[in-house]
Amino acid sequence: MKNIFGLGITLALLTTSCGAQQSKIKGDRDVISVNGTLQTGINTIEVDNDIEVELVQAKSNDYILTTDRNLISVVDFKVKDSVLHINTNMKITRSKKLEVYLKLQNPQHIVLKGDSDLKTPGQIEVPYFTATAMSDSQIDLNITSKKTRINLSEKAGGEVNTKTRELEIKMSGRTDLDGKFTATETFLTMSDNSEFNPRGKSETLNLTLTGKADYKGDDFDIKEAMLTLSDRSSSGISASDKLMVSAQDNAIVNVYGKPEINVKALNDDAQINKR
Repeated sequence: MKNIFGLGITLALLTTSCGAQQSKIKGDRDVISVNGTLQTGINTIEVDNDIEVELVQAKSNDYILTTDRNLISVVDFKVKDSVLHINTNMKITRSKKLEVYLKLQNPQHIVLKGDSDLKTPGQIEVPYFTATAMSDSQIDLNITSKKTRINLSEKAGGEVNTKTRELEIKMSGRTDLDGKFTATETFLTMSDNSEFNPRGKSETLNLTLTGKADYKGDDFDIKEAMLTLSDRSSSGISASDKLMVSAQDNAIVNVYGKPEINVKALNDDAQINKR
């Protein structure tokens, strides 16, 4: 009796597990486009499941979905609490095209997951803007805002061009980012194997690097910077006025320009090199 009872539990768990998996579907390669309208009040976009989105700022909220004919009903557009969720209700194993042209009045926050891509061919102008990308997702953004935040993790990456008062970037995992940045204040935190290659300028920079993070900032002009490095991280910093450095372990700081350098700490095998 105990063996039968245990077998019943095992079968129930297997059934539940299989039921939780998405069904699979292949695109029929007959590409069509359909239009859809969206409610007002949307300020956040969350994209998942390998969907490509082209976002533009407009006077209305609507979209054009272009994909294989048999996949039209597989792509869901759902709005909840000002968040537009774009994902699939089945696992698409192959498609000739899976693209969304999205128009929104007030796109302030973007979340990308599951190998999705989002680009803004034109300029997005909002008071505050946040982009979060993970799981191999890619961003290509043109942003003007008072405050811009970029969060990258899990092999995400891309390019950002922004003009902002306050720029905050956090990178972890095997992420990479480049682009042109014009800011008053910049706060940058990098860890693991992240790599950042910015161009542009900022009045101030607060930089924290750990792991094997690589900040290639020789084309990003700073007046005053505060650097904290550890592990095997490396930084190329272009500063004109003041530079404060705390470095330990095997961290390397390469200094471009002729700033006044204040070394708060230089421990272990850490290095400061003037270029």
